[in-house]
Amino acid sequence: MYYYYSRISTVTQNTSRQVANFKSHGEFKAENLFVDKVQGNVPFLERPEASKLFDKVTSGNKERVTIVVDSIDRLGRNLIDILNTIERFTANGINLKSLKEGFETLIDGKENPMAKIVISVMGSIAEMERNRIKERTAEGIKIAQAQGKFKGRKLGSVQSNARLLERHPNIVKKLNKGLTVREVSEIVGKSTTTVMKVKKVLELA
Repeated sequence: MYYYYSRISTVTQNTSRQVANFKSHGEFKAENLFVDKVQGNVPFLERPEASKLFDKVTSGNKERVTIVVDSIDRLGRNLIDILNTIERFTANGINLKSLKEGFETLIDGKENPMAKIVISVMGSIAEMERNRIKERTAEGIKIAQAQGKFKGRKLGSVQSNARLLERHPNIVKKLNKGLTVREVSEIVGKSTTTVMKVKKVLELA
């Protein structure tokens, strides 16, 4: 089954060029098209239509799914977010096909060797960016501590693990699909602290 994802940056733009490319793919169906009108720096799963698409293709149907994009930058402008999205697709058995770059991440349900090379290079670059972010964050915390503005986390109330999972079924569902703590927090509207608590309980199960 093929699904198509398009992103345009503003409401004044249109998707005609991307849709034309999708139609040349030969199996295009309008009902399988998802379009977001957001800036590329918004993480993929924090976009309304992208979130709907991900939920649809991970709803339990066992058929093979391919998400087609016009180009890889439709997933985002941030390399880390793009890489995380691709890894999440792969973890859920979803093939990503980029028309411009001309590659698919899965072939017959198995990782495409050429795509793995591309993703590996992307991963190395993204890791350097992660390290830079960590360094900047640590520096920011030290400055805040020196100014008396950072006091660490407050201790939360104690509740049973089972009760915690019962109270947050949406968080459990999103985490089980491989979303990050930050992504789940943005989507369900809960704090990252709450999401992390649920994640830790799931890891112990």
